[in-house]
Amino acid sequence: MKLGILRDLYDNYLYYVYACNDLGIENKVVDIMSEKWIDEIRTSDCAGFLAAPYCTKEVWKTMYQERLYIINKVMGYPIYPSYNELFLYESKRNMTYWLKLHSIPMPKTWVFYDKNEAMQFINEYDSYPIVFKPNIGSSALGLKIIKNRKEARKIVNRVFSKWHFFSRGYTKWYKTKYKISIPVIDDKQYNNILFQEKINVRHEWRGVRIGESYFAHKKLAGKNGLHSGSGLASYDNPPLAVLDFIKYVCDVSGFRSMDVDFFEDTDGNFYVNELQAFFGSRIKPYQMCVDGKPGRYRYINDEWVFEGGMFNQNNSCSLRVEDFIKQLHYK
Repeated sequence: MKLGILRDLYDNYLYYVYACNDLGIENKVVDIMSEKWIDEIRTSDCAGFLAAPYCTKEVWKTMYQERLYIINKVMGYPIYPSYNELFLYESKRNMTYWLKLHSIPMPKTWVFYDKNEAMQFINEYDSYPIVFKPNIGSSALGLKIIKNRKEARKIVNRVFSKWHFFSRGYTKWYKTKYKISIPVIDDKQYNNILFQEKINVRHEWRGVRIGESYFAHKKLAGKNGLHSGSGLASYDNPPLAVLDFIKYVCDVSGFRSMDVDFFEDTDGNFYVNELQAFFGSRIKPYQMCVDGKPGRYRYINDEWVFEGGMFNQNNSCSLRVEDFIKQLHYK
């Protein structure tokens, strides 16, 4: 069996290459961004395709979504993660709709495409601060804590077109390793806006499911008070309630490659913050420890069973390849 590996802009696909090579799986890299991508797919002789779409800009997200749809829904090739999982990837709007539809706990979230409706909401809302989030942006990129109604009106006016043909839009600022921020001026968000209630967070959890493997650890806050993108984590024993919540969210639509980042508030309630079908394992070479020992949980005979070991090789792509192979064999 040969697996196709879809190239991405930031070379995340290489983890799939390393994983396939380690597991002895024949593979072929396909340039999904090439103008000749359809011919490459047709002539690849692959049983399915592994995707690692790095979408930090709307135009890249659109490109991946269009081409993954054609590969999976039109041409009929299996992809991993699944199309439904990747449809939510790096899209806070799509994630919001999915969570609301399935009544999964999340911070109250509002998405507006009409300026007047957005302004009416701002004028009536009375629980500031409120959170503004761009549709695309990991590691809290572009997130703003709006302190009052005046600030909220200002960002609405900036995002929406004033004369129906011009909008300054909202520009995200990228923090470099040199502690200098630069504007991402070729990826402005305009004519739509997302607001979210601010939760009193006790902990933020990173929950992971890949195949039948489950992991969880705490994301610690950085100097800016935000957990996302801090690069800090705690690997204390996760409560089984955390594992139950991860499984519950993933089971709703049968997700098998999903990062469920969620808040735990001061009353112990859980609220989904992010769903990402492709995610990294870069803080540590593992995603969880129990009693100081790296490993994973599996759900066997209605019980959580811990298995010690290193399971997140190649940025967790080895687990993904193994799970994809199993799915293809069952077809």
